[in-house]
Amino acid sequence: MSSQAPNERRSRTRKEIKQLIEERNSVLSQFYNLARLTDDPGNNLNDTRELLEDFCQELVDYMATGHFEIYRRIEDGSERRDEITTLANKIMPRINDTTQVAVAFNDLFDNTSKVKDDAYDQLPTYLTKLGEELATRIDLEDQFINTLLATGNKPKLTAVSV
Repeated sequence: MSSQAPNERRSRTRKEIKQLIEERNSVLSQFYNLARLTDDPGNNLNDTRELLEDFCQELVDYMATGHFEIYRRIEDGSERRDEITTLANKIMPRINDTTQVAVAFNDLFDNTSKVKDDAYDQLPTYLTKLGEELATRIDLEDQFINTLLATGNKPKLTAVSV
């Protein structure tokens, strides 16, 4: 049981959600720029490498924020709200799948000096798969975030307020 007051926990949760959304937006922006660059037949491989390295770092940060900030209460079993644990049990396996795809992408492309030319040739295909997984993750995250915010703001009914 947490020693923090409910208002402090809600405030911390809102701050964590804001951080996640900011990181998500940064990842999506870089994803778009990277996809656009790989679609350009005249692109400079050095520009692609630089953007790819930055993107991989942002992607890892975004994934980590989700798991270590937003989902940690689920993963460590300290979440007490039934609506949230029920939803988490339903969506966390799929969120974890999206994380695995992102980690695999990062493992392949994070050290661009060691990436083989054929992997660069396949980058649009890898980005398509990653984009699909990111879209799924965002949908699931939004469900989770909306449930977190909604259940945290319900007034408690007491004999006086009834």
